[in-house]
Amino acid sequence: MKTSLRVFALALLLSVLVHLAMLGSGLLPDAVIELPPDQALRKIDVKMQALALDTPAPPAVPTARLLPVGPAGGAVAHHPAARKHKPKRDASGAQAKADTVADKAAEHPADLADASQPATENSKRAEASMPEAEQPASKPEKHAKAAEASAAAASNNDRPAGYLTPASALHRFPARAKLGYQTFYNGAMVGSGGLDWQQDGHRYTLEIRFNPLVGGNRRYLSQGQLGKQGLQPDSLQAWVGQEAKESARFDWSAGMLHFGDQGDKEVALRSGAQDVFSLAFQLGLKGGQLGTAPLQITTGKKVYDYPMTPSGETDYDTGSGKIRVIVFRAKGEDDITEFWLAPDFSNLPVRISRIDKSKRVELRAVLINIDGTEQWRLPARPMTRNNR
Repeated sequence: MKTSLRVFALALLLSVLVHLAMLGSGLLPDAVIELPPDQALRKIDVKMQALALDTPAPPAVPTARLLPVGPAGGAVAHHPAARKHKPKRDASGAQAKADTVADKAAEHPADLADASQPATENSKRAEASMPEAEQPASKPEKHAKAAEASAAAASNNDRPAGYLTPASALHRFPARAKLGYQTFYNGAMVGSGGLDWQQDGHRYTLEIRFNPLVGGNRRYLSQGQLGKQGLQPDSLQAWVGQEAKESARFDWSAGMLHFGDQGDKEVALRSGAQDVFSLAFQLGLKGGQLGTAPLQITTGKKVYDYPMTPSGETDYDTGSGKIRVIVFRAKGEDDITEFWLAPDFSNLPVRISRIDKSKRVELRAVLINIDGTEQWRLPARPMTRNNR
C-alpha cells in the first residue's frame, strides 16, 4: 500500500513539474477557448458573397470591435425623402454667370474651346500637391466608398449585441492573411496552429502548421495557380518535423492526380479538384458557390468525392464575442469535414474540424490578421491566484 502511494505521489509530482516547465517555456497559450456543445445550424439569413482578388493597400485601422450590449448603434439613418431636398442656389447668381459665359463665347469662341480641354499643367501640379484626403475622387470611386460604408453600417445595425465585426467592411479577398488557431483532439486542447495565405493574383501559397504540446510538429504546404475559376492546386506536401510525408501532385496537362505516402498512387484528375486546405479558400473566394456536384478532394493520403454546399448558419462563440459563420459540412462514408467561414472577415475559415469514428480534430481561431492589419485576437485571460 505504501509503495502504491509513493508511486502515485511521484507521478503527481512529475506531472506538476512537466506542466510548470511548459508554462514557463511559453508552450501553453495565454487563452483557451472552452469547447461548448455543438450548436444546431440556423437557416442562412445572409448570402455569402464572392470576393474580388485585387486588394487595395491595407488600411491603418484598429482591431475588430465588439458591438456594445444594448440597442444597436450606428450611423443615423436619414429618411430617403430628406436626400431629395437640397438647398436652392441663388438663381440670379447662376444666371449672371451663364450670361457672362455666353457673352465670352460670342466674343472669343477659341477661349471657350480651351476651357473644355483637360486641365493645364499648373492645375495638374496643384491637384497633385493636395493632401491625399483632399484629392478629387471619380464618381465610381465615390459610389463604391459610399456603398461600402452603407453596407458596413447596415451589417452592424442588423447584428445583435455581443458580435465581433471588423473596424471597416471587408469586400475583397486578402492578398495576405494570417490565422492563429488552437488545436483540439477529442475535445481536449492539445496545442496551437497557424495558417499563412499569400496570393499575387496569379499564384497562391497556403501553409498550415500544427504544433502539439507532445510529439512532432506537422506542416502542410499547398501551392497553385489563381484564375477566373479560382484556386487550381499544383501540389500539397506534408511534413512531420523535417521528414516529408504524404503528398499530392496535380498534373493538369496529363489529367492525373498523384498522391500517397510515396506519391505512387494515381487517379484521373477531375475539373475543379482541390486539396483539403485549398478547398476552404476556394469556398471563401467563390462565396461558397461551387455547384452541387461532388468535388474531388485529396488529403495527400486519400482521395474523396465531396458535395460542398452550405449546411447552415451559426455563431462561432469565442467566449469573448461571437463571429457569424456559414458552415460547410461534407459527409463521407465514415467521416465529416466542416469549414466555418466568416462572411464579416473575408470569408476566412475560423474553425476547421474533421471527425471520424475514432477521433475529432479541430482548429479554432484565436487570431485574424488580414493584409497586415490585426482584425481580431482572443484576449488573454488573467491568471488567478488562490488567496488564503
